Amino acid sequence: MSKDHYLPQFYLRGFRDKHKQLHYCRVEFDTYRSTSTSGIYYSPGLNNIDLGKNGTFNLEEVFFKEKDNCYSKAFEDMREKYFYDIHEMPAQVKADIVEFVLGLYWRVPGGLKRVIDLLENEGIVDPYVDPNGRIYTNKDVPNIIQLLKENEEYQKVLMPTVYDENVAMHNWFDIDRKFYIYETYEPLIIGDIPFVPLKSENKRGKILEEFMIPLDMNHVLVYAENHPKFLESNLLYHFNLCVIDGASEKISCCDENYLKEMINRVKSIKERFGSMGIRNLKDKLLAPLIEFESQFDSFQDFVNRIKSDEFKNLATQEAIDHIINKFGQ
Repeated sequence: MSKDHYLPQFYLRGFRDKHKQLHYCRVEFDTYRSTSTSGIYYSPGLNNIDLGKNGTFNLEEVFFKEKDNCYSKAFEDMREKYFYDIHEMPAQVKADIVEFVLGLYWRVPGGLKRVIDLLENEGIVDPYVDPNGRIYTNKDVPNIIQLLKENEEYQKVLMPTVYDENVAMHNWFDIDRKFYIYETYEPLIIGDIPFVPLKSENKRGKILEEFMIPLDMNHVLVYAENHPKFLESNLLYHFNLCVIDGASEKISCCDENYLKEMINRVKSIKERFGSMGIRNLKDKLLAPLIEFESQFDSFQDFVNRIKSDEFKNLATQEAIDHIINKFGQ
């Protein structure tokens, strides 16, 4: 059975060490291994669809291959032609990279179940024609949902439809303003769910409306209306923390020692936050931090604010309790 990668190898190659290896931690067993890009973030037969008497086909061939070829070229151009310079990078290259991330929403572990969630929440945009030629509309949604819940194969059948609808309905007009790349001074960590949502709704066009994602071991994309004008250690640290917190099975990095250090730190942090009733750090920490840091024109302005008496006066026990209660909601 074929190895179907939900994180494509063209993406993973940007995170390898000098020996072309990725170092990863298997979350369930807390074990560490090294591998090539072909040996991680895949599931055998993931993209095969068996519809019994209606036949068998492979999403890799009929859907993902053409898209991934386009995305791969965009990543190559970003790295080797434009050298991550967003002012030189054409809007189409940026759009292909953003579309790649929007597509990951459906491809990563748990993504297929989001097909059900979206149809329950939004219904059908356009009439859907099944392999037998039958036409479905919103009045058929309850029956479709029941079928999807009973058979994952039908989730795979409908996934390309919601994938393309979400891309088509995304707001592409502000892409140049929202697209911002930082170079990092420490390695970036990726999980089997590499992106961290900053602004997201269960609506077509609003899914991953804003997000952060590593582009390679030392470059991170912030795609947001309000983004910081600099990258400082606190933001980078919290981003890696959120990626680790959001991973479902494997967490990887180009540096095994750094990976172990970060995972041990996150365990301690999650325990402390857990004792205060705060869960799902990835959904609560990063967006407020980015919103706060986007207010400053330079790192020195940021430092001056943190050191100011005005800011220190805000850090009262009452204010801290208010923040904790807000996070815990």
